[in-house]
Amino acid sequence: MRASVGIFRFVILLFFVGFTALMVREGTLSTILNSVQGLFPGKKEHKLTFKDYEFKPVTRKDVFQKVLATGTVTLKTGAEVKIGARISGQLKRLMVKIGDLVKAGDTIATIEHEDLLARVAQFAADLKAEEARLAKIVQEGPLEISKLKAALEELNVQTNLAEKMLSRNQTLKAKGIVSEVVVDQMGERLMVLNAQIKLAEEEIKLEEARWQNDKRLQEAKVEKALANILEEETQLSYANITAPIDGVVAFISTQEGETVVASMSAPTFVTLINLNKLEVTAFVDETDIGKISANQKAKFTVDAFPKQFFQAEIREIHPKAVIKDNVVNYEVMLEIGKKNISLLRPEMTANIVVTTGVHNSVLTIPREAVKRSGKKSFVVIKTETDLSDQAIELGWRDGSTQEVRSGLSDSEEVGVLIKSKEKKSSRRRR
Repeated sequence: MRASVGIFRFVILLFFVGFTALMVREGTLSTILNSVQGLFPGKKEHKLTFKDYEFKPVTRKDVFQKVLATGTVTLKTGAEVKIGARISGQLKRLMVKIGDLVKAGDTIATIEHEDLLARVAQFAADLKAEEARLAKIVQEGPLEISKLKAALEELNVQTNLAEKMLSRNQTLKAKGIVSEVVVDQMGERLMVLNAQIKLAEEEIKLEEARWQNDKRLQEAKVEKALANILEEETQLSYANITAPIDGVVAFISTQEGETVVASMSAPTFVTLINLNKLEVTAFVDETDIGKISANQKAKFTVDAFPKQFFQAEIREIHPKAVIKDNVVNYEVMLEIGKKNISLLRPEMTANIVVTTGVHNSVLTIPREAVKRSGKKSFVVIKTETDLSDQAIELGWRDGSTQEVRSGLSDSEEVGVLIKSKEKKSSRRRR
């Protein structure tokens, strides 16, 4: 018997809970409670009248869909340059300090280089000596060849004369005036001269080849000496360290008088950053990343200038997610507008608003005029004699403005509940 009573009570309780949930969903619970309360004597709830509301007109305006995100002001690739020494030595002079503005090409430090100056002077002297030898070869070579050619010309003259003498002696021999011996001697003389001519011609060719080889060899020595001096001058140029970009000195790790040792990697002692090459790395939640696309407009503020809005534009969206504290975000890179970019600094925290869409000239009402009952939304409007709840369908929300898709027209007004000053003061007293 007791078990059946318990089951009956449990069924009654389930029915009551289900009925209450249904009334809440339909928005009729408050109406029923007010009706029930009216059946009993005692203090009744104050009924709102026209005086409790401030009525504002339904207006048309553009409503923007926005995505909120946080991020960091960062340097673009190439905007930070670490400057080091390419030669070893003592830092003789440091011409900058942290915060200084420098231009590309400005000298920022000097390393001792007296030994390099001496080596440059030595190689310069070697270059002059090799150039002098080359000039001597170029000048004397043709003279020696000309001398050999002159000797060859003399042999040719002697050969011509010998040929004439041989011909004359052969004629005189035929007449019996000269002997056979004289003719034979002149023939032998002619053969010797021809042999000497061939030898002289070969000597000329050999001397020309030798001169060309000596000249090429000496030109190579001059080029080597020139290369040596260029190398030393290049090493000497490393003693004066210049800025490769326009920027601001952000960090100095080596002071005057300290020794730097250049090895496989150049030791860094000055860091430059270009504050005009900044971007914003925004972290967008995975629920909003589908609304983001390239070239969308955005604006952001930083904690240092909370009332200053900086304009930006989405440049790219990184595909790899960043997971932190079990929250999935995606990196979105923003290109910062040039206006007021000089106020920003790397690693500043940015509060970003990205405009992802717009509804043009739609019906809007103040956000505080909207009331909810369950899943339904409604506003208070005026009738001829009383107040009435008007059901509406909501659209986008843009700050304190609420888009209305249906349920209202341009000529209507909606009520915004006026908060009583007496209630506020009583709450403060409590």
